[in-house]
Amino acid sequence: MNLILNNWYLYVIPFLYGMMLLIEFISQYSRVAGYFIDKNAIAYSLQNTTFTLTRFFSVLLMPLIGLMVDSGYTPSIFIVCVLLSFYFAAILGGGVYFLRKPICNFYIRFIINYVNGRGIFHSFFRSISNSKVEGIKVDISDIDNFKVDYKYFFIACFVYSIHAIGIFMTFYFALISPSHKIMITQMSGVINAFATLLLTFKIDPALSVAIERRYNFISAFMSIFYARIFVFSVIAPAIFLLLYKATV
Repeated sequence: MNLILNNWYLYVIPFLYGMMLLIEFISQYSRVAGYFIDKNAIAYSLQNTTFTLTRFFSVLLMPLIGLMVDSGYTPSIFIVCVLLSFYFAAILGGGVYFLRKPICNFYIRFIINYVNGRGIFHSFFRSISNSKVEGIKVDISDIDNFKVDYKYFFIACFVYSIHAIGIFMTFYFALISPSHKIMITQMSGVINAFATLLLTFKIDPALSVAIERRYNFISAFMSIFYARIFVFSVIAPAIFLLLYKATV
């Protein structure tokens, strides 16, 4: 029991981080579902509604990372915790990718039930319990027929790399420079806001244009999704390992 309590950070922080990203990964397929049934506005609204659930995990996550800093854990332990968080998020992202059809079909049922006048909770549970919507048959085969658009892929890699490493990096610098940790940790909000602005002004509008034109949307969406998994499995861990080598 003492071993579990003394190493809480190795599973609690990666779990909270992974759950936060899992909800975000799943919520993105609401837009894909909306694209297939031409309900883009409600699909985007539903994505944002689902995305708000990530706040529950982020509110718990931030103080725990701060506790690691205040407790004076060594940089090597902090890096291990961060790497576990990244790889867990990558595994969950891969799982969402392989389950993309069931997830997309769920959102299609959800949107149709909600548009038909059922409440959001009724629509949610009805969409889980019923695998079909009477009178509705939607072809989502295009979700398997796409090519990686490298323009979207590389842009998404840049934006989501900042988003992934921003918080952990600022807390890491606070750990290795405790005399300035208050100022440094405040920078996490600045970095996160910068990444959110890039996401809001670059990626989201590009996807919206692709939806409205009904051209290249699936390729754009899946290229961005691939990029996120690549960031968590390769880019973000590599950056942190290089950072650790440069600072120890």
